[in-house]
Amino acid sequence: MPLLVFAIYFLLWLLLSGHFGPIEVGLGIVASAAVWMFTRDFEAWSSVLRVAPRFMAYLPWLLKEIVLANFQVARVVLDPRLPIDPTVVPFRVPFHDDLTIATLANSITLTPGTVTLDVEGQELTVHSLLGPEAVAVCQGPMARRVGRVFGERMP
Repeated sequence: MPLLVFAIYFLLWLLLSGHFGPIEVGLGIVASAAVWMFTRDFEAWSSVLRVAPRFMAYLPWLLKEIVLANFQVARVVLDPRLPIDPTVVPFRVPFHDDLTIATLANSITLTPGTVTLDVEGQELTVHSLLGPEAVAVCQGPMARRVGRVFGERMP
């Protein structure tokens, strides 16, 4: 069956391109193989398309958090009276989907002052420049919003 799908892609490419030289046919084979590789798992693509609108709604909130965290980190770094409290905090997320966990881990890392050091199953290890309070944001609002994007609810 996979060979049949590839052959259909290649024949479609030949019909639409109208080029039959050896270099063009070789490029057509490469292009058809690439399209086949990217579309062979329609279930994965359908799940991406399903969450895309919710993810697009999540991005403005994430960007706002990134900007706020930039100002917070800059204030703490520039003002010697404010304490820098580097902390490594492990915490368990209630999500089971790898894409949900990866999105949360990446969102944490994108936010200045926090870095996801390790992901092991449902356990995230996060380094925070500003102490455990900064990680609480990741466990609370950020995790809830990422969970909503992928249809996983926090308990």
